Amino acid sequence: MKFKLSIGIIFGLIAFATLIFSAALIAVIDYRVTSKLDGVLWTVPAKLYSRPLELAESIEVNKDNLIKELEMLSYQKVKRPEKSGQFSFSRDKLTIFLRGYKNQRSGIFDITFEKSNVKSIKNQLGISEDLIKLEPLVIGGMYPAHMEDRVLLDWPEVPQVLIETILAVEDQNFFNHYGVSLRSISRAFLKNIQAGEVEQGGSTITQQLAKSLFFTSAQTIRRKVMEAIASLLIEFHYSKEEILLAYINDVFLAQSGKRAIHGFGMGAQHFFGTSIKNLETDQIALLVGMLKGPSLYNPRRNPSNATERRNLVLTVLNRNFKISDSELAQLKTKELGVARPNYRTETKYPAFHDLVRIELQENFNEKDLRTKGLSIETNVDPILQDALEKSIIKTKAQLIKKYGKKLSDIEGAAIAVDVSNGEVKAVVGSTAPSAYGFNRSINAIRPIGSLVKPFIYLTALDQYKKYNLTTMLDDSKLSIRSGGEIWEPDNFDKKFHGKIPLHVALWQSYNIASARLGLDVGFEAVEDMFSKLGIDKQFQNYPSLFIGSFELSPYQAIQAYQTIAADGFYTPLRSIREIKDTKGEIEFSYPYSIEQRIRPEPVALLKFAMQQTFERGTARGYSSEDIRSWNAGGKTGTSDDQRDSWFVGFAGEILVLVWLGFDDNRTTPLTGRTGAFQVWKNFIDETKPISKAKNSLPRINYLWTDMKDGLLSGKKCKDSLLVPFIEGTEPNSIPSVRRTCSNRIENSDEGLLDKLKQAFEGGQG
Repeated sequence: MKFKLSIGIIFGLIAFATLIFSAALIAVIDYRVTSKLDGVLWTVPAKLYSRPLELAESIEVNKDNLIKELEMLSYQKVKRPEKSGQFSFSRDKLTIFLRGYKNQRSGIFDITFEKSNVKSIKNQLGISEDLIKLEPLVIGGMYPAHMEDRVLLDWPEVPQVLIETILAVEDQNFFNHYGVSLRSISRAFLKNIQAGEVEQGGSTITQQLAKSLFFTSAQTIRRKVMEAIASLLIEFHYSKEEILLAYINDVFLAQSGKRAIHGFGMGAQHFFGTSIKNLETDQIALLVGMLKGPSLYNPRRNPSNATERRNLVLTVLNRNFKISDSELAQLKTKELGVARPNYRTETKYPAFHDLVRIELQENFNEKDLRTKGLSIETNVDPILQDALEKSIIKTKAQLIKKYGKKLSDIEGAAIAVDVSNGEVKAVVGSTAPSAYGFNRSINAIRPIGSLVKPFIYLTALDQYKKYNLTTMLDDSKLSIRSGGEIWEPDNFDKKFHGKIPLHVALWQSYNIASARLGLDVGFEAVEDMFSKLGIDKQFQNYPSLFIGSFELSPYQAIQAYQTIAADGFYTPLRSIREIKDTKGEIEFSYPYSIEQRIRPEPVALLKFAMQQTFERGTARGYSSEDIRSWNAGGKTGTSDDQRDSWFVGFAGEILVLVWLGFDDNRTTPLTGRTGAFQVWKNFIDETKPISKAKNSLPRINYLWTDMKDGLLSGKKCKDSLLVPFIEGTEPNSIPSVRRTCSNRIENSDEGLLDKLKQAFEGGQG
């Protein structure tokens, strides 16, 4: 009797202990479930977007670039657009079915062109629209350590077809079970036996969510039991809609480099380049089908498997009466229509991403950027960025072909900015633009060579009572004591050119004349001009400064040239427009600011001389018609021993600066013209800048002058050039030898003079 009582007590104690342990286990799991699902489920990275393309009446558009951007956005060219994401194009008309973006509604729009200008924009009702906006391109993100990428959806954003497809394939009894369903397991087993393949899973959606959020994928009895308990607790605490939404946002769909693609919102963007609301039934079926094997059914890697799986999902929808037999047949014939991947790691554009990160860190901490799901609209123009990357790659290949393998490790950097507002449109930090690493556009501090000369000449022209474009400079031998030694600069051609007009010395890039001019205006005046141009850097008072022994990064150099290209108006360069939170409310904006630091008249004279760089100087090769249409101007630069090749030039609304050289600072066979200018040229040939409206300055007068002595001349005289002068600074004498060929300014000639003035005022734009 005592023995039996002892056994009973023991079993009772075991049962009691088991009950206590089970209760404790359930309590622990319950705490984990509620604390996680009630808190922040996922850290959502900040997303970076390109600028959205806007089309408005009367603006000039490069139609080739417009079509390229539509293709980048995965718009499909068809004969007649019938659904969002499609367009048709003829020479003078674009019909597009917009997907919709922010305040831009979806729908069909007709854009007609008159040559390269937008003539009209009409919606599908035939009503005129002032402006339409295309959605931006996703270009990167700021990711947490686990590199999970997702776009969180709210319940109203989830398409009904997605819900129906998930339930049909994954858990048909979802709204009728309590987290674990023996019926689902049995039904899935029978369905899969009948089909001869895996059509349905046995785990409920709740179990799949519990496994993803709380447990490893280890196939053990213990894990299965805990998963079942967690599933029951999830069902107890949360509604079916909350559970299904969490599942929709959590599922793993693909691995893209280091980046893990989670959730159907991100899946839609990653595979189709658009939001989930714009997907068709067959596209939804493709994504849902991937749940059973994200790698096996990845449409980019295994399109055949993906097609079979998609069609199987469509068949399941047909069996569940969600689509008709005719719809099933039609949808099965459709191509996958998967878009090209935007980027595989953190960003599509590493060098631009670095610049964005620097700006962001001034106002946000790293944790917020990696967890709060901020939306960052940048200024990058994907067409210009793509063209700049292709240009530096193409140029490197051309240079290796010309000079041999000694240039196989030549490096480079390039930046393109909008002249008028300082928006950074494109950045390249390497001759392998998609590679991560040292970003030369920001961090390569190099001697800028002759790129410094326009700063010196502008210093002189700003003293317009003393200097004008025809002021004679001395390009004879110069010897001066500097730093305890005798400094004797040479010209690149190893020649002396005697007395020459100021503008000729600049576009021919003569070192000695430039050094003498710098010494004449003085270090203090030059330093003041540097400051006005946005160069915040001290220099030593050595005369070699005036011909290029001054170091800047490409980013610092293009900031100074932006002020010149913008007629003396300084605008801080910026890569970001605005930042919004997950609710679409503005967290921070980067407003456009402008400050006039230099009078426009001296800048107009300098830009005229820089235009001659294209007409007659070191950047020859373009037609006068193109140069004046673009109001183009530029400057080559070559540092000592040809270690650095530079070029900066503006054309239309775009200013582009390029640097080429070796990281170890060894010599190259390149000058500014033979190296960096070729990158600029390839870029301009690819993008074809639109013309820039001409500005007119009332205090600027044009006179024919001689390119040798700088005195008055005439249109029909040899070596004559129509040159701008600030009113009151014009030369007033003409050599007797040119009196017979000169055009005196008579009343009868005023009409001709006005026409000539208009033709040449392109240099002021």
